[in-house]
Amino acid sequence: MWDMIEQIYLGDATDVDYKAVPSPWTGSLDELRDRMNLIDGHIYKRTTREGHVERDPVPEKVRVSIRYRGYWEGDDAAFQSAKLREFETGGDMVLKGLEAAVRTMRPYEKADFVISKELLFEEMGSSSHIKPKSDGLFQVEVIDYSPIADIEIPMEERDKFHVVYPQAKDLYKKGKIWVKRLRYPNAVTAFQEATKSLKTCRIANADEKRQQTDLLILLSLGLMICYNNRGKPKWSCNVMKDVRRLTGNNPPWRTLFQEGRALAELGEYERALNSYKEALKKQTDNEYIKEEIISITKRITNLQKDRRDLWHRTRNMTDADD
Repeated sequence: MWDMIEQIYLGDATDVDYKAVPSPWTGSLDELRDRMNLIDGHIYKRTTREGHVERDPVPEKVRVSIRYRGYWEGDDAAFQSAKLREFETGGDMVLKGLEAAVRTMRPYEKADFVISKELLFEEMGSSSHIKPKSDGLFQVEVIDYSPIADIEIPMEERDKFHVVYPQAKDLYKKGKIWVKRLRYPNAVTAFQEATKSLKTCRIANADEKRQQTDLLILLSLGLMICYNNRGKPKWSCNVMKDVRRLTGNNPPWRTLFQEGRALAELGEYERALNSYKEALKKQTDNEYIKEEIISITKRITNLQKDRRDLWHRTRNMTDADD
């Protein structure tokens, strides 16, 4: 398990010896290729666990963390493995075939690859564990990737939009993944970090300003979802103030929906109803909004009835005293 916040590998739940896991296929690699998808002339792939669709496949010039095992054809034991291997893509830091395979994968994805000798050790070999002219079977898991450290970016460039925006967008994608896993504190950390960097970056033109605003709105929506699910409706309402400022008081329907949820939780039913109605104007066929409007309307009606009943009881008690 990989801890995204601490950036450390915590180990498998089973805590087995990673290298000791036997090869999943000891037959002919030609037979295995028939069960795989051809990536190019030298690599075949079979995905065993889908990656995060919100994230792009591993690009060039990033630092990527993987787990992998490599097996020679017919061998049961791995000739090469790493429970955690970090390297920079495009830097010739691992076997060409292994990097090419990793570049087809997204974070969290697991896959098996048959990689031809041309992208492994070619004609080289040794009596110990490297076989000459041999294709290999690799089991690979991509843990995550991130931009290469700012140390390679000149100091005067680091707060410019073209540098900050890709990093903020990647943090947004990571935050969405945490939301799907219901890890709201982790998501909040990612969204807040991205928001802070975007708000303080240097904008060069109107197009960059538009992209900045669009991403800040998405980050705000993510924060509102997290705060509402963590029982912090006031924080959600505070974020909505930023959204209204960013949009000239014309917020997207999704943020209006989250505002309605927050206001309802605070007991501000009339205001919540107004937010839901405003959202419905922008998304007229949305059944979820309609259901919330029906629900909040019933709450308001019941509350008004309770108030009337209380007023009548109080009045009757006053009349009886007279």
